[in-house]
Amino acid sequence: MHIYIFDYFLNQKGYEAVVAKIETRLTDLGLNGKNCHVGPLTSLKSIVKEEIKNNPKTIVAIGNNSTLNQLINALEGNNVTIGIIPVGGNNSIAQCFGVADEEQACTVLSARLVETVSLGKINEQCFISSAQITNKETILEINGKYTIEPAGPGLTKIINLNADAASPKSNPQDGLLEIVMSVTKKGFISNSTDVSFIQTSRLIANNLMHKNFLIDNAVEIATPAEITVVKRALQIIVGKNRAF
Repeated sequence: MHIYIFDYFLNQKGYEAVVAKIETRLTDLGLNGKNCHVGPLTSLKSIVKEEIKNNPKTIVAIGNNSTLNQLINALEGNNVTIGIIPVGGNNSIAQCFGVADEEQACTVLSARLVETVSLGKINEQCFISSAQITNKETILEINGKYTIEPAGPGLTKIINLNADAASPKSNPQDGLLEIVMSVTKKGFISNSTDVSFIQTSRLIANNLMHKNFLIDNAVEIATPAEITVVKRALQIIVGKNRAF
């Protein structure tokens, strides 16, 4: 059985036509299932906790990066295949999995090409794509062996799945995280950016200004933080044009 979880923002009137279109397309493809809607009194986590009892074949997140992040953390290690139907903005993760929009997503679900991927884990929160933080006053301890401090202003990203075309390509199946430190250097005419790249499976990060990590472009996590890889943690339905 398929469980479809519609995020809270889809209850807005402006999304009525999109939701109706998705429901019709799923029916046409024979992908009928149970529709669940996040609401003021019903969280995504509570929906997942209840539906897991019925051993669903697939749970589909309908929404954006935040919806998907909430779903993977609500699963709490349960072995369920997940799918994505992206709606609205902030859907870079779905695009990495080869799912461009809601119409294509339904076709991808029907084809059911499943890949097993690793997840990043920052403290007790999992992420699919990346965790990023400002360079200023950030210190990284790599595998308990040495420390790194970015040499100037910019961003440090810990990447499991690359959702940013400007960053080096990453593979969420290799059991490694990519640390990408982008440092902005000011010039007389224009600025330039130096990029450093390291692979690791574990690091500890702290920010002395108490700045937070932003994971999956959706959730903030405080430092200090231990960041690791959970290998082969998630089965997900992907499109042919996925980025790995």
